Amino acid sequence: MLTREEIVEVLAPYNLWGGRRWEAIPREVYLSEIERKLSSGAVALIGARRSGKTTLAGLFLRNAVEGGFPSEATLYVNLEDPRFSPYLSPELLEEVFSAYRTYVYDGESPLVVLDEVQNVPGWEKWVRKVLDLGEAKVIVTGSTSSLLRSELSTLLTGRVLSVEVYPLSFPEFLTFRGISGDMNDLLGKKRKIESLLREYLEFGGFPQVVITEDEVLKRELLRELFEGVVLRDIAYRHGFRDARAVKIVAELALSRFSSLVSVSRLRNELAGVLGRKVSPNFVDSVLDAMEEAYLSFRVPILSPKVKDAMRYPKKMYAIDTGIANVVGIRFTENIGRLAENAVARHLRQRFREVYYYRGMGEVDFVVKEGLKVTHAIQVAWDIEESWEREVEGLLEAMNVFDLKEGIIVTGWKSCEEKFGEKTVKCVPLWRFLVSTL
Repeated sequence: MLTREEIVEVLAPYNLWGGRRWEAIPREVYLSEIERKLSSGAVALIGARRSGKTTLAGLFLRNAVEGGFPSEATLYVNLEDPRFSPYLSPELLEEVFSAYRTYVYDGESPLVVLDEVQNVPGWEKWVRKVLDLGEAKVIVTGSTSSLLRSELSTLLTGRVLSVEVYPLSFPEFLTFRGISGDMNDLLGKKRKIESLLREYLEFGGFPQVVITEDEVLKRELLRELFEGVVLRDIAYRHGFRDARAVKIVAELALSRFSSLVSVSRLRNELAGVLGRKVSPNFVDSVLDAMEEAYLSFRVPILSPKVKDAMRYPKKMYAIDTGIANVVGIRFTENIGRLAENAVARHLRQRFREVYYYRGMGEVDFVVKEGLKVTHAIQVAWDIEESWEREVEGLLEAMNVFDLKEGIIVTGWKSCEEKFGEKTVKCVPLWRFLVSTL
């Protein structure tokens, strides 16, 4: 184990009291949510690797200090620092905290950030002890949703509130590009926003990618991010022995973004690539792990029949359109699917229950809040080519779920048309992505 003096030497460059400066464009919605939820004692920032969790935690510490909090009363711990790697355990967390309290700050209620906490087996026991004794307020970050299902739901039930952090939404992306304001302001910059929308669909919203100017470098960053998540957060964390097979499954699945994905078909394709049989559960386990690592998510069918829900395949979406592009085929061939993926991401970030509907016709998304379906949404980049089909499916779903209004998200067209007592609205994608529904 490192000595306490050595621990402080590791900690100092990462911390405000050691000269660290957290300089970044603030994401105010998240910062406000962290502040609101931290009153419970602890917050977990959970989301895809490089989605901005570390920066948000650092900015929160900086804001606290700028608001009068002593810089020495803040502690940031990077649990991916290689000098900590041989000792990752609750005992290390206790030693780190003790070293900090001995050499840096011995006052009341410090604010502690544990970054990438999933690297420490049993971390929740230490956090529970600190919260029970009132020794600190704690922010933890992690790149896996298992923090929600296991650690947070056992020892820390009700003590740690979670905040899911996504790559930049389109409004956040516009802010990073210097564009903000209400809808009237945005309408005055419509041409510029439509141009930026193309960039957002092609390269996505991972902050580091957004602030990088060179397009070749953007793609390299996205590819490296994809491979890092596959190897570290999926293959290694879940103990898959064949990392190559895991990567092939991820590539095959994500190349079908905005489409139905059949586990049996993926398994057959994987077996063909590998030249050997594949375990029936392997592909399903990888797809689950991809979701847990916030690389992708799947949207199920909405059906009152359990058998239907189990029988029909789910629709696959990337957590970020940049990831979809770097794994899939060329951007120009994908514009409609990318638009659908962007809508799926927008809805997932705002609603707990998002489905697709299939009856006589199909609807890309239906949103369920509680016991009631509240929204039915189609996505059609070029609505002129598919108007009748899109409206037919939408009206069927509106009748089934007793909705007065349905939305068709389009590339650029706005419209509103009455069908008896029902209203179908066409909304350009950029306007939909800046809306709150």
